Amino acid sequence: MSDRFESKVALVTGGSNGLGRAITQALTSEGARVGILDLQESEVFANNENVLTVVGDVADPETVRKAFDTVIARWGGVDLLVNDAAAYPNTLVVDMPVEEWRRVFEVNASGTFVCCQTFAQHRLARGGGGKIVNITTGSARSPRPAGSAYAASKSAIETLSNTLAMELGPHGINVNVVAPGYIDVRGWTEAFPDRASDDLRARLVNSIPLGVAGRPMDIAHAVLFLLSDVAGHISGAVLAVDGGSGAGRFGLQP
Repeated sequence: MSDRFESKVALVTGGSNGLGRAITQALTSEGARVGILDLQESEVFANNENVLTVVGDVADPETVRKAFDTVIARWGGVDLLVNDAAAYPNTLVVDMPVEEWRRVFEVNASGTFVCCQTFAQHRLARGGGGKIVNITTGSARSPRPAGSAYAASKSAIETLSNTLAMELGPHGINVNVVAPGYIDVRGWTEAFPDRASDDLRARLVNSIPLGVAGRPMDIAHAVLFLLSDVAGHISGAVLAVDGGSGAGRFGLQP
């Protein structure tokens, strides 16, 4: 592995499981020190001196600020931010309690907003510079039934990211998005590893032109690219990592 993130400090929300775990692992393997904000601590990083976990809810602004303060106190600052924490219920609109809708937006949209705001304030106080990558979904542009809250909240994050790219660009802060398609996180998470049936997984793979499900490290590699110096002139971009599933109606065969 390279050391391209040597001396860098990152904060990854949702870093204990799934895509966040892969991102954390990839960052530390390339020299970064990583603070995690998650509802639980992962045993995977229990003995890793380069990972510090703050257990808490990203939907609570005070918890977000505590996470930043804790990481800054340990390592002196935060250079990189990855917003991966998310709530994603499967509920039809006609059945969804308002409280569930609000919870999804509190975690996904408001949590990301507060993390970005806190990071930007911290970086501006240091004279600028830094990078943000927000994790969204192909569903932001191609939603599915029973996924209204998740898709809508992720669309909000993409619009927020574009606005942040304009506002923070003059201060040397890059803001980009990685939008995963279907990623098989089995083996990378202890949180809801079996939430998709085998039939659903097969149908999702059938909608991917490359013919295989994505892997968590596919997302991690994309995130690290956007966080790296070689992506220095990329900001306000949405990088789809979906095996081509967003290219068109592949399932409608000729």
